[in-house]
Amino acid sequence: MFRPLRKRPLLSLLFLVAVLFLAVLLWPSRRPVGRPGEPPLLTYFLIDGLSESVFREELAAGGLPNIAKLIAQGTYVEHGIGAFPTMTGYAFYPFLTGRDATLSGVLGIRWFDRTRTSGNFRNYVGRTQALMMQDFCPETPTLFERVEGQHSFSINSYASRGAMDRQVRGFDFSMAKYQDHHWAVRTLAKLPLVGPWLLPDWFKAEENVMATAMADLANRPKVQWITFASPDGNHHLDGFSGRYVELLRHIDMLIGRYREESARLGQEEQRIYALLSDHGVSEVGANIDLRKPLAEIGIEAWRGEPTAYSTELADKLETWDAYDAVIAINGNLLNYLYLRPPGEPWKSTPEPALLRAWPSPNGPVNLLALLASIEGVEMVVAREEGGGVEAISKNGRGRIYPMGEGLVYACEGEDPFGYGKLGLCDEQSRDEATWLAQTHATDYPDAVTRLHRLFLAPGVGDMVITAKAGYDLAADYETIVGNYRGGHGGLHAKQLRVPYVLAGPGVPQGKVVPFARAEDIGRALFQLMGFSQPSGGVELLEP
Repeated sequence: MFRPLRKRPLLSLLFLVAVLFLAVLLWPSRRPVGRPGEPPLLTYFLIDGLSESVFREELAAGGLPNIAKLIAQGTYVEHGIGAFPTMTGYAFYPFLTGRDATLSGVLGIRWFDRTRTSGNFRNYVGRTQALMMQDFCPETPTLFERVEGQHSFSINSYASRGAMDRQVRGFDFSMAKYQDHHWAVRTLAKLPLVGPWLLPDWFKAEENVMATAMADLANRPKVQWITFASPDGNHHLDGFSGRYVELLRHIDMLIGRYREESARLGQEEQRIYALLSDHGVSEVGANIDLRKPLAEIGIEAWRGEPTAYSTELADKLETWDAYDAVIAINGNLLNYLYLRPPGEPWKSTPEPALLRAWPSPNGPVNLLALLASIEGVEMVVAREEGGGVEAISKNGRGRIYPMGEGLVYACEGEDPFGYGKLGLCDEQSRDEATWLAQTHATDYPDAVTRLHRLFLAPGVGDMVITAKAGYDLAADYETIVGNYRGGHGGLHAKQLRVPYVLAGPGVPQGKVVPFARAEDIGRALFQLMGFSQPSGGVELLEP
C-alpha cells in the first residue's frame, strides 16, 4: 500500500532534491508566437477553489477593489453553477467550449476507462497533466483552437489545448504548498539566494505567474488564460486559514496590476475579461477510506497513488484483474467506484440490479445502501434500470428519470437534496432551465440536471459517492501530507456554486444575473469573440 513520503524522511529529502534538479533542467522557455491578436481580445482569470461565501464577504468588506471594478463595468453572475464533478481542469472545459464538461471525453481528474486495452486508470495529476488535453473530445474545438494563427497564451492550465504558448508552473506551486508542512521543503526554501528563487511561497508564485502573463501582453494575445492556483492549494492543506483571504486579496491586487499594463499597451479598450472559478471548497475534519468497508464484504478495491511520475499511462487492463473494484478519487470529496462483475473481465459493466444484490460470503448485499450507511458518506448515486438515476442517503432516496422533454424527481423518506420543502419532489417533469431556476439557491443547486447528464457519459463510475460535510474520502492518500483539511468534487453548493464576472466590449454594464451554468459562460464568450456557439442556456449578453 502507498505510504506518504512524510513517513520516510530520507527518501522524501532525496525526492525533493531530485525534483529541484529537474526543475532547473525543465524551466520553461519561450515558445514561438503567432501573429498579434485582432480585437476583441480575451483574458480569463481563473481563481481555483473560490469560496462563494468568502468572495461575497470580501467584496462587501472592500477587500477586492479591482474585482469590484470589473463587476461595476460588466455582468456579475451571483450563483454560477460549475461543472460536476467539481474538479480543476475538467471544469475548465465549459469555459473554453460552451459545452457541459460531461461531453468532454474526460470525467474528472481521475477516472477508469474500461474501453482501453492499457492506461485505463486516467490520472491527470503529476507529469500526465497534458493527457487531459489529449483525452478531450477532438470534434469540439476550444476557443484557443478557434483563433488558430493568432497568438494565444495559457499559464497553469490542464485544459489549454490549442494555445500557441503554454506554460505550467506546477513546481512553484507544489513547493509553495508544502513549505509549512514538510521540513525538507522548509530547509531548501531557506537556502541563501537560491532558495526563494527555486521555492517561492504562495504569494511569490502568483506574482511570477502574473509577471509572465503581463510580459506576454506585448505579443497581443487574442486569448490569454491565467490560473491562480493558490486558494485551492492552500485550502486543501489548511482549510479556511487567514492566508486564504490574504491570497484572494493578493490576487485582486495582481488583477489590478495586469489591467494597468493592458491600458499602458493600449489594449484595455479591446479586452474582454472573464473572471471565473472552477469550483468552491469545503473544510474537512475527518478522512475515511472506502476500501475498508468494501473489504469486509469480500470486495478488494484498488485506488492507486495520487501522483503520476511518468508522462504516460500505460498499465495493461490485466493489471486490475487481481481486484474487484477500482476507486478514482476526485477532489477527495468524491469517489468514482468501478466494480468488476464476479467472474467477468474488467470490460464488463455490472447491471444496476447486481449493485443492489452483490454476492458476498453472507448473502446478497445492497452496495448502495451499505455505502450510504457509512459515517462520513453523504450520498451514493448509481444508474437505475430504464435510464434513471438513484441517489441514496442514510435516511432517504431520490430518483431522477426522464419524462417527455424534461426530468422528474421523486423521493422517499428523507429527501437527499432537500427539494421536498420546495414542492419539487412531486414527480412532475421540468426542463433543465426550470430545474436551474428553482434550485440554484439551495444546498444542492442544479443537482437533478448535473447528475442526469453525468450518468449519460460513457465511463462514469458504477457508483458516484460524495462525502458528508466535514469529511473526505481519501484517508492517508496524499503525497507528503497524507490527509487534507479541505476539498471539493461533490454536489453541495459550497463546492458547485461559484461567482462569475464578465466585462469588456459587448458585455452589459452593471448587470446582475442570479444564476448561470459554466457552459453559459463559454457560449457568451464565443459570441463576444465573434464565433458561432452552441444554442440554449441562460442569455448573459442581453442588456
